[in-house]
Amino acid sequence: MGLDLEYIYGQTPLSDEEKEGLFIKSVTTRGELDELEQLNIEKAVEWTIKNKFSKERILSEEFVRLVHRKMFGEVWEWAGKFRRSQKNIGVDWIRIGVELRKLIDDTKYWIENNTYSPDETAVRFKHR
Repeated sequence: MGLDLEYIYGQTPLSDEEKEGLFIKSVTTRGELDELEQLNIEKAVEWTIKNKFSKERILSEEFVRLVHRKMFGEVWEWAGKFRRSQKNIGVDWIRIGVELRKLIDDTKYWIENNTYSPDETAVRFKHR
């Protein structure tokens, strides 16, 4: 049958190639997909709570990719990899690596220079 999704404003559309990366082929609805992703995200949150990470580790491309893999790795084959197609959110896919590097460097600067409170730094990091 396959995954046939209808999108509402703000949802990231998936190409047919990206849909092929779904590990559980019996998923056919948005609700089923959302549930699987949410369960995987909850496991990732639990993993972050149970572990201590240094600032240096957190502020690295490798860690950002690892978190993405933890959040979606039981659902999608492409979890933890940079996207390879244009989406309706974020930066152009071809610039993700460069923009992530800039974000990490900016965040290190903000922390080292007390530019923002820790909460505001976290919000700015997440937003970008």
